[in-house]
Amino acid sequence: MEGLFPEIANTNNRISTPAVLPRRSTHAHHKHRREVHKKEQTFLDFGQRLLEPKPCQQCGMTYQRGRKEDESLHTKFHRAWQRRQTKLLSWAAELQRALDILNVANEHLGAVRLELADLEQRQRKIFLYISPKGQVEGCILAEAIESAWRVVAARGTAPGPAGPENNHTTVEHAREPCPAICGINRIWVVPHARRCGVASQMIQAVCKQFVYGCIIDSSSIAFTQPTSDGRALAQRVFKRSDFLVYAED
Repeated sequence: MEGLFPEIANTNNRISTPAVLPRRSTHAHHKHRREVHKKEQTFLDFGQRLLEPKPCQQCGMTYQRGRKEDESLHTKFHRAWQRRQTKLLSWAAELQRALDILNVANEHLGAVRLELADLEQRQRKIFLYISPKGQVEGCILAEAIESAWRVVAARGTAPGPAGPENNHTTVEHAREPCPAICGINRIWVVPHARRCGVASQMIQAVCKQFVYGCIIDSSSIAFTQPTSDGRALAQRVFKRSDFLVYAED
């Protein structure tokens, strides 16, 4: 019997039970399974060269080709970029057209032709008057200024509306400058539309739109050295003979 049951015989008739390992709790077991499931392989590595984000040659957005989220974002951005480019091209074409119209007025006024680069000086802007029939009947070239001078009446004449007897091409002004915001560099109206309020409406548009979000008071607008017609217009629009003038560079 001792040979058949050595463990029982050597323990003085005490039967030993096999050791039982502690059982892992159900909570810990599920936690371990969740951690295993979290480790998902999203990119198969076969030793190939990794794709690096590269910029789009047109819109300039940097994104990773082949990645769904990046492809979707790039598509939206690219379409928005194309719409902006269309608007910019349209705006540039309209600006060139406005400049061509202004240069027609320059020929009638005996002024120098301007280029697009000239409009960048002094924040210059072109205003056009379009008739109900869709025809351009007037234009203004406005620019940003900081100061101007009050016109003084010519000697021997009293301040008042200009007329044939006050047909001056030069004006005298005070020595002390006044603060100003906008200068009317050029203003022109087609002959058949003059004295119909076209020039006054264009100046009102300049007051409302020259500075974004701000209406300029007419007392802050000045003319360059006006002709007799320009002086009459300034007195009519500003309702005073001592309107502001400024020197054109």
